[in-house]
Amino acid sequence: MDAAAILFAKYDYAEVNMRMIARDAGVTSPAIYNHYQSKDDLFSKTVLRMMAATHALLSEVLDREGSWKDRLGQMLTALGEGHKSSASMHILSSTTQIKIAREPKKFQAIRDARNDIGAIFQALVRDAISEGDLPKETDPRITGDLLMAFSFNAIGTVTIHWDPKKYMGQILEAFDLLTRSHSKGRQN
Repeated sequence: MDAAAILFAKYDYAEVNMRMIARDAGVTSPAIYNHYQSKDDLFSKTVLRMMAATHALLSEVLDREGSWKDRLGQMLTALGEGHKSSASMHILSSTTQIKIAREPKKFQAIRDARNDIGAIFQALVRDAISEGDLPKETDPRITGDLLMAFSFNAIGTVTIHWDPKKYMGQILEAFDLLTRSHSKGRQN
């Protein structure tokens, strides 16, 4: 439900209620309750739907031919396109992180989906290690999670201040330059 995603991104979670969501979706509150047990259930299913789409997209890019750097660039481009098409995506991911940190048991399914996406970045780091761009002793779990956080949070944070529909190409180009300049520096 896109209306819910927009409201969860636009307002503090506590401010959003089912009446607001129903109004913005153009349905009645009882109609929403026919599909969702609670606001938490609606939030979880909204986030999980977005995460499933992100996972599918990133998995497809991971399976492509090319160096890990090329695939990282393609992943960033794909994430950027997601931010262009869903202006609330970056804010919603911040809200999601807060919810799973504060209530890990309640939002375990979201934590699991986040870990599945993290595994994609960890695989990319393992490729970087095998290609010799990262030291063999690099921990792929931690480094992959850092790369994932940097990718999602950096792009998300910058798009709050720079209109993603207008500047996403430049944002991704700058991100790509930052990540590539570091890896080039290690090789010299």
